[in-house]
Amino acid sequence: MPRDRQNAGPCPKCGVGEVSCTYNRFDNGPERIDSWEHRCLSCSFRETKAFRSGEEAPAEGDPTTCPFCMRKAHEAA
Repeated sequence: MPRDRQNAGPCPKCGVGEVSCTYNRFDNGPERIDSWEHRCLSCSFRETKAFRSGEEAPAEGDPTTCPFCMRKAHEAA
């Protein structure tokens, strides 16, 4: 699946830059990894979170929803 990147608003660290929200999905046979990243290009602010399909159900909820800004990933058709 291609990378899904969208603007997520102003940076909470520097207040100057924009944070981009990036979703990646990796399918490797029976295992799937859904990863999320929030990154500001103006400063060093960065948050990441990944969910593995082989792990127990995540306490945070749906792995296709960003844990930082709550946007849904765009699934490939």
